[in-house]
Amino acid sequence: MPPKRMPLIGMSLKMYFSPARTQQYLSAFVPISRSANALGITTFLIPDFLSVAASCAVLVTTEEQRYATGVGAQDCFWEDSGAYTGEISPAHLWELGVGYVEIGHAERRRIFRESDDDVAKKAAAAAKHGLIPVVCIGEVEPDESHIDFAVQYCVKQMDAAVRCVPVDSQVVFAYEPVWAIGQPNPAPTEYINAVCAGLRMYLDSQGRDTSARIIYGGSAGPGLFTELDIDAVDGMFIGRFGHEPTNFEIMVHEIATKNFGQK
Repeated sequence: MPPKRMPLIGMSLKMYFSPARTQQYLSAFVPISRSANALGITTFLIPDFLSVAASCAVLVTTEEQRYATGVGAQDCFWEDSGAYTGEISPAHLWELGVGYVEIGHAERRRIFRESDDDVAKKAAAAAKHGLIPVVCIGEVEPDESHIDFAVQYCVKQMDAAVRCVPVDSQVVFAYEPVWAIGQPNPAPTEYINAVCAGLRMYLDSQGRDTSARIIYGGSAGPGLFTELDIDAVDGMFIGRFGHEPTNFEIMVHEIATKNFGQK
């Protein structure tokens, strides 16, 4: 039997927190992330770029913590260095202690016109430097009567990254239905489970049964993971619901209980 994929929970702060507020948040987040790791759960926090170095200094004090209680960046470029004004080098992120890079979020696809090929090149560049790409995928419109449409839409987004990232490199796919982002409630649990089961089947067919994980985002909050299928969904990718640290802690314990029977 192949080794079980380690459950994980991550959070992106987008551009909501200032560096000062991020530092305040870290004082509550660090002990929660350490406790989560002791339960067998990986955590990562993705602050704004101005807070990446300071976050690494607090969360990543050993090489093991680079991934176990890691810090992520909200994007990177596909080149290591050069005349690319405003871009972020994956090599430089690694040097800071970063372990994860969020790539292809729906907002970047919509506002900055990032294509699947752009996302794939960034994912490959991140993986080349030992960073774990967190590739965001998700259909734009809901169609609960045609789950296959959502699966096919997301597989198309995944495929270029799957082909560009070495099969033995870790990659995370954050399934975030675009229509659920920023809404009061997430997608229905039956829908999430069905779509993620289809995505899991695709990844397994590509030899990524252990090297690729699927996490759900899109108005994800406390109570959701208790209803999800852990054979298809490996964890959560949260946003505003995690701005209150106790919510993050609640979700950690929900994941632990679901996976290990721990409370």
